[in-house]
Parts: sequence; structure tokens; C-alpha cells
Amino acid sequence: MPHRPKFLQEIRALLRLAGPIILSQIAQVLMGLVDTVMAGHAGAGELAVVGLGVALWIPVFISLMYVVQAVSPVIAHHFGAGDLEAVARDAREGIWLAAALSVVPLLVMPWTPHLLTLAGIAPALAHRTGVFLWGICLGMPAALVYRALAFYSASINHPRPIMVLAFVGLACNAALNWVLIYGHLGFPAMGGAGCGWATGVGMWVALLLLVAWTARASDYKPTYVWRNWTLPHWPAQKRLLRIGLPMGGAGLAEVAAFCSVAVLVGRFGAEQIGANQIALNFSSLIFMLPMGLSSALAIRVGHSLGARDPRGARRIAWTGIALGLVIAGLAIGPIVGLRHAVAALYTADATVRVIAADLLLFAACWQFFDATQVCAMGALRGYKVTLLPMVLMGVAFWAFGIPVGWWLAYRGFGDHGPLEVYGFWVGLVIGLVLVSIALVAALRKIANEAVGSGHPT
Repeated sequence: MPHRPKFLQEIRALLRLAGPIILSQIAQVLMGLVDTVMAGHAGAGELAVVGLGVALWIPVFISLMYVVQAVSPVIAHHFGAGDLEAVARDAREGIWLAAALSVVPLLVMPWTPHLLTLAGIAPALAHRTGVFLWGICLGMPAALVYRALAFYSASINHPRPIMVLAFVGLACNAALNWVLIYGHLGFPAMGGAGCGWATGVGMWVALLLLVAWTARASDYKPTYVWRNWTLPHWPAQKRLLRIGLPMGGAGLAEVAAFCSVAVLVGRFGAEQIGANQIALNFSSLIFMLPMGLSSALAIRVGHSLGARDPRGARRIAWTGIALGLVIAGLAIGPIVGLRHAVAALYTADATVRVIAADLLLFAACWQFFDATQVCAMGALRGYKVTLLPMVLMGVAFWAFGIPVGWWLAYRGFGDHGPLEVYGFWVGLVIGLVLVSIALVAALRKIANEAVGSGHPT
């Protein structure tokens, strides 16, 4: 097999880049786990506050973060072509873009308690969720600028700072949770709402540390971003938005599908809200493995295309998808075997634990499809193809997955009554199956066209 050495070399290169990215993303999800566990032990009501708060802020943050992630393929192409001046210039444009986008959550925030009440959430729970979200919103500018710097760092093959600072942020978040949830060190006990304020403060701590690292470390001197600042350059911003807005739309379509379930099951009671949050949080932790690989794929494909090597880019793309499927296969056994222990880690409520363990079986079912779709999405981003994935993601989840889930949850099928939260999870599986098939077909077409035309982008 003449291509086997290149295949193995590419696996090693992907793992070297993806490893720190995966660990940093795991640390980010562990913050959610810590929030959920600490709030869960304060009571089912506090867990519901965190569950609803996360369901609202994560779709907003993920969609805005994906818009900012447009800097990653742009910088990767520059870096592959050896244009270090362009790397620094577009990294600064990405920071400007992140700062501008951070205004969006602050504009939306005043309406959220009212929207929750309209969705059937009890007014007291809606109010306390609003307190949680204000803490998050005040930290959002720092979080988005941090992500712009993180994408720049990873795209020039320096993912280690992101990993280190993510675990520093995790420790900071846990300490602040202890203070704010339970009311230590003279602070009032805020319950689940305190998690939002702990996260917001942690966002600013992480940003300040990453700014200091990129300003002082010698690795960043060839592409130094902290000089030659100008006002945002509109043509450069348009280029980023042309790539980033569809990325944000795709992220919103997928994440909103998952997070909207937390709101839609609100009428089924705190136990199903809590169980849904536990299962989604743990599934998100497992998802960080292929998602980190996806980020590395976008960078590696971008490097290859910047170096005008479309055949290499195609090889990298399919190697990454194969590696993603291996990771997914390894994850299924632990999810099935440890699902009851995982649920028990989050909460002592017996009803919540049983429902959460059942929902984790759905997560095991979708592993191959989830890994396939996110790796194909990453490769397509390396090609700067983002509009088509957004359309495919929207159709798969919002024309099929969520409507089917809604029908099963509230109406049932045949002689079966409403399936409640389980119906929504069936819909999520359907959405993932459809989008994974469509994205693989799109990647095959685009990668072959790039090779056939001889044009790298």
C-alpha cells in the first residue's frame, strides 16, 4: 500500500495538533459538568436554572464563536503559503470582529426571562435563569476575543497555550462556583444562578492570561499581533463575514436543535429538564474528541491548500474522517457501560438518574454519525466552503429532526402515547444521520473538484 506511510504520517500530524485542542475543549465542557454537578447537589431546582441558562447562552455563544472561527481557515491558508505578515493582519481583524459581535448578547439579554415565561417556564425559574445569564453576558466580550486569539494560535501550530489556560479557567470556575453557589467567603448564596457569574468572571481571567502569553512568548514573534494596530478594514471584515456567517448559521442550527430540547421539555417538569441537561452535558464532553479533530482538520486542510497542494488536502480530509470514526467506535462502549455511574455523578435524585441513563443510550447510538458530520464540516471549512454546510445542517435538524421529535414527544406514534423527552432525542438522532450523509457527499464533490481543477481554493 504505497499511501500507507503518508496516511500514518497524517494521523500523527493531526493528533499532534488536535490533542491540545481536544484537551482545551474538554476543559471547557468540564466547566459545564462542574456547574451541573455543583448546582445539582444544591437541588433539582438549581439544576434546572443551570440547564435552562445553558440552553439559551450556548447557542448564542457557539454561533458567534463560529463566526469568529472564520479567522482559522484564513490564517491557515496564509500560514501554508508562508505569508506571515498576512497572518498577523487577519488575526487583528479577527479580534476586531470578535469585539463587535460581543454586543449581540447584551442586546438580546433583557428579553430572555419573558421568552422563557412564554415557553411555559414558571416565572420564578425564568427570573433566576435571567440572573444566571447576566453573569454570562458580561463575560461574553472576553470569551469571544479569547476565541479569536485561540484560533490564531492554533492555526500557526501553537495549540498548547489554549490547553493550559483552559484548565486554569476550569480551576478558577470551580472555585468561584463554590463561593457563589453556596455563599462562602461572605458572598450571598446564589444557587444555580451563581454558576453564570462564576463563568463570566472566568472568561475575563482566561482572556487576560492569553493576551499576556501571546504578547511575551517567542513563538508568536514572527506573526506578532500586538503592534501595527489600525481600525477594522472593511474589505477584510467582509471576507471574514462571508466565511464566518454561514459557519455561525450552521453552528446555531445544530446547537439550537440540541439546546432547544431543554426548553421544549420544560413543561414535563424539573426532573426531565435536569436529566436532559445531564445527558447533553456528558454527550458534549464526548463530542469534544471529534470536534477537536475537526478544528485540526480545518487547519491542516487550509495549510495544504495554502501551499497549493489540493491532493494533499483531500488526503488529509479523508484521513481525518477515518480517524474520527475510530474515535467514535471507542467511545460507544464506555457510554453504554458507565451511563448509570455518570448519571449518579451528577445528581442524587433517583428519577433524574434513571431518565439521564436512558438518554445516554441515544448518545451512544449517534456516535458514528456525529463524528462523521463534524469531521466533514471541519474539512469543508478548510476549503472555505461554509454556506452549503449551513443549509444542510438547517434542513436536517429543523425540517426533519426537531419536527419529528416534537411530534413524538407531544403526540407519540401508533398506539404509543407521548414519548416526552425521549421523543426529542429520537429526532436528534434522525437529524445527525441525515446531515452526516449529506456533508460527506458534499466533501467528496468539493475535494475532487479542487484536485481536478488544479485550484487549491
